[in-house]
Order: sequence, then C-alpha cells, then structure tokens
Amino acid sequence: ATKQAKLTAPDMATGTPGYMSPELARGEDIDGRTDVYALGCVAYWLLTGRLVFDAATPMKMMLAHIRNTPLPPSHHSELSVSRELDELILSCLEKDRERRPPDALELARRLAACDVGTPWTFQMAQQWWKTNIPELVPKHGARSGERPAGS
Repeated sequence: ATKQAKLTAPDMATGTPGYMSPELARGEDIDGRTDVYALGCVAYWLLTGRLVFDAATPMKMMLAHIRNTPLPPSHHSELSVSRELDELILSCLEKDRERRPPDALELARRLAACDVGTPWTFQMAQQWWKTNIPELVPKHGARSGERPAGS
C-alpha cells in the first residue's frame, strides 16, 4: 500500500506567521475565511509597507494575530486611505471569522464600492517599491552582488 505524504497534521499550524489567521494559529479547522484573513494581511502590507503586527519571534507573531487588535492601515500609511477601505481591511482581520467577509466574491464586491482616491499608476508603484521593498542584504555593509568580507 502506498502512503500519502501529508502537508499538515492535526494540532500543527502551518503557514507564514505574519499572515496567519487566529484559527490557523490555534490549530483549529479552517475554511475560506482563513484566506480572507491572509488577504487582509497582504492588503495591509501593500498599503503600509509593514506587517499587521510586529513581533520578535514567529510564536509571538502568531499570538499577536490571536490576541491583538490591529491599527487601521491609515494609521501607518503614507498614502491616503479612505475610511471605507480601512474598515474593509479591518473586517478581513476580524478575530472571529464569522465577522469577516464570507468569501473572495463578497470581498471583491465590497472593495469595488470603496473610495480608493487617486488611481494607482505604474510610476506610483515603482516609487512605492523603491521606498518599501524589504532589504535583501545584511545591514552590516554588504551591497547586492558583493561578497561579504572574508569569503
């Protein structure tokens, strides 16, 4: 008999802690609303250049998603974020999945109704990425493509 490899196991949370829903972090059953939560985390990052919560370890990050209330994206964004968009993203980040948009179609419908201000342009996107892309090299002085001293 052939055994199937399992990607997940009971009582084991898998995923990226910065985008992990409370129910996933607790090891509970998940559904599509877990993806809505993760999408809310992505939207938050796109508007602010930062994760919803800042934590020193993956475990502390998961606990923050379980316990802490996020600040609205407008609190951290250099962009103008409408009240409607703030509320929609925060609804995706509700701790109680029953209070989140039930699926991506409903989320898309609500997003289409949001005032997003000035239309996003390619040039605006380039500038945003220049400002917000995570540093991919150590801060101790090595530049992209350079070998660290002593190697």
